[in-house]
Amino acid sequence: MEEGFYIRELARIIRKDASGVKRELDNLEKMGLLTREKKGNQRYFTVNKTSPLYPEIKSLIQKTLGVHGVIRDALAKKIKGITKAFIYGSVAKGSDRRLGTIDLMIVGRPDLTELNGIILSLEEGFKREINYTVFDDDEYIKRKEKGDPFLSEILSGKKLMLIGREDEL
Repeated sequence: MEEGFYIRELARIIRKDASGVKRELDNLEKMGLLTREKKGNQRYFTVNKTSPLYPEIKSLIQKTLGVHGVIRDALAKKIKGITKAFIYGSVAKGSDRRLGTIDLMIVGRPDLTELNGIILSLEEGFKREINYTVFDDDEYIKRKEKGDPFLSEILSGKKLMLIGREDEL
């Protein structure tokens, strides 16, 4: 079983009443979107990936989460060595029309082969290019201190933080 949640855990996470959560989980299970497994006194619910609706629902959730949520999850969960990461440009400004390039800045020492694989996978999922720049921490600090025009322009604009905090930039 992949990551499953029990009713009270979900209720706590989404800050809703457990009885309402139970009712909705039961409905989703009847529709075939969730599966249930009993362990002790707890019923754990997981997504039913064999449901014919799964690909469509996954796509809707990705669109609802937004580009930044999906990228944040992919980087934070799968790539070690990133100290800061953020989206800048049209996506961060909110002027993105879901057609253009996604601009991504990464600071740290990630495994570049792993990172490239994750980026390629994300590009396939979004059906759009991700333009990413990677600086190790020392180079980032040096460029920032010297007032590098490229970095200065990015840092002065709107950003969507993925890893780290904006006040650490």
